[in-house]
Amino acid sequence: MHHHGSFHFAEIINQLISNIAPFSGLILTITAFILAVVRLYLLDLVIIPKSYSPQTLQSLSNGQRRSFVNHHVAAGTKIILLIVTAYPFLAIFASHATPHTPFAKGSSTTLGDVMIVSSQIFTVMYIFELFYRDKVSPISCAHHVGAITIAQAAVAMSINFDHESDAVFEFLICFVWGAFDVLAELWPHIAMIVYRIYNSNHLLLSRIFYMTMALELFGTIIETAIVMWLFGSLWDKWTLSLKVATPILHVLFSAAQLWGAFIFYKMGKEQQLKCKEDEMVSPEEEF
Repeated sequence: MHHHGSFHFAEIINQLISNIAPFSGLILTITAFILAVVRLYLLDLVIIPKSYSPQTLQSLSNGQRRSFVNHHVAAGTKIILLIVTAYPFLAIFASHATPHTPFAKGSSTTLGDVMIVSSQIFTVMYIFELFYRDKVSPISCAHHVGAITIAQAAVAMSINFDHESDAVFEFLICFVWGAFDVLAELWPHIAMIVYRIYNSNHLLLSRIFYMTMALELFGTIIETAIVMWLFGSLWDKWTLSLKVATPILHVLFSAAQLWGAFIFYKMGKEQQLKCKEDEMVSPEEEF
């Protein structure tokens, strides 16, 4: 008998996560179209020109401008994902709901429907970054490709649940990965936007970069604890391939997040040194 220690996952039936799962390709296409319209006609033409001074925007090279726009797209998308998926996440992982529980009382929309749509939004967000930015580091590229592949594989497995005995559990653990990925990676986007706006305020930037590093570290530790606990609790449910693949994938994702934390540590250190250099400038030199 399974008690609260393993949540209620052991009793969740392995079935289709959502009736709209077979239409995930269409959902992906519509999401990509919406994102393109938002970027072309809202961000580029209205939001960014009206939100920032001409001096700030003119100081950016073409590559920096693309990166700046991407940080807005990614931050905005992740905030939407956090708002939309907060209830399904808490209802399933902290309560006794299942993917087939109605999203609202009397609603035909289920938690699983919201999870499928959010997985496609998550996928489009990373595809956009890979195609739009001028430069993407090899580690970021590997992380994004991995995240896209895992998100889509989880949906595909849930559709093929008749032949995948652990499909629903794999989808749920991928949802945990995605939730922490969105939460941990939101702050770096905000930090980089602030960096472009206040690039001469070294004290502010050093504090923001150090805080971002701490949040990435903390998020990775909490994510590892929860994912491995769920993985261990459901050990009897996993097929051999996922018993091997899940820890390896988690190590790779954690390594990417820790690398990101290290980058922000270095950036924080650099801004701290610049701040000290500014303090050493004599009053005569200031005038």
